[in-house]
Amino acid sequence: MTTAAPRAAWSRRLLTAGLVLAVVCAFAATTALVAQRNLATAASTLLLALVAGASAGASSAAVVGPPSTTAPAVAMTRWTAVGVLLGVAFAAAVLGGVGALLRLVLPGIVAQVVVGAAALVVVLREAGVLGFPLPANPMRIPADVPDDDEWGEARTGFALGTGMRSGVPGGLASGLPHLVALALALTVPFGMAFVVAAGFGIGVVATVAARPEAVDGRWLAPAAGVRLLLALECAVALAVSMTVTVAGHVTPGP
Repeated sequence: MTTAAPRAAWSRRLLTAGLVLAVVCAFAATTALVAQRNLATAASTLLLALVAGASAGASSAAVVGPPSTTAPAVAMTRWTAVGVLLGVAFAAAVLGGVGALLRLVLPGIVAQVVVGAAALVVVLREAGVLGFPLPANPMRIPADVPDDDEWGEARTGFALGTGMRSGVPGGLASGLPHLVALALALTVPFGMAFVVAAGFGIGVVATVAARPEAVDGRWLAPAAGVRLLLALECAVALAVSMTVTVAGHVTPGP
């Protein structure tokens, strides 16, 4: 069996999901920037937070390392999905809490410049213009974690949601989770951090559920154009959200 047909189907799935997110991002960004009513702007900002998280989650789960003979591929079940959502909620609480403390001493303009510069670097890296490894844990889910009971599946999902075990070396890892984590720690209000985390969890669950198994001993990597599309969506969503917040259209969360 060749990889051509599964790879084409996989690329179409990712591209379709990316285009849907792009439409939602464009609609929410336009509404947030031109809306005069606070309710419409707030709703649009929530959508942008979801898009930013979902783009990062999809990119993170789409990039996979070589298959392992000791740790089988992760199967997305309902308990794995529960673990993912618990993991992203835990990460949002930690990063949001750290961010709440940092914002007490760090000027807002400095935080926004740092996140903006990081977004530019990440987009260029996803486009292939820049190439450098990122902090990542290349270890797969250990073989001693069972995937045939609820507890083992939930532990596996939790590891995926927090990024503790990506299974991908730093040179291949997506930069979007790092960008989102930086934004959560520096610019995203505490309450909004959980919205971004929910989007991230949805992106991970949907991507892992749709990802095909390895073919001919090789994983099917996503097309470079899809990774770039997801990076642009994530960066634009974060940028518009920060712009709206700075402009005072949306009252920051606690």
